[in-house]
Amino acid sequence: MHLNATVSASAFDEHYQMALVYCFDREKNYCFSLSRFPEEDEIEVMVLDQINHKVANLSVELRGSTLNVALDNSLAAHLDGHTSYTIGILGVEGPERDHLCDALRKIFEGKDGLRLED
Repeated sequence: MHLNATVSASAFDEHYQMALVYCFDREKNYCFSLSRFPEEDEIEVMVLDQINHKVANLSVELRGSTLNVALDNSLAAHLDGHTSYTIGILGVEGPERDHLCDALRKIFEGKDGLRLED
């Protein structure tokens, strides 16, 4: 699935008490998020609005202003069937991109599967 999304990201969101990356494509009315509570080992993947599932591992790459996410078939079946997401991130430069990278690092802390490139 291809999305063009605005993004909010935090290595620790005070309101939700977790690390999160929330992407929203206004045109498709579709959201994608990754989150992880500090005391949990699993990453929660959410799509649409409140269809979610927790996983031990997944593959995420941030290259420039594009976030690529690969899901295995089992995880995709628990969500909405898509095994890959290409998310064009709108307006994330400088400090906003740093916040996104920090949030992704926190979500993937102690895990493989994250790749960050300029």
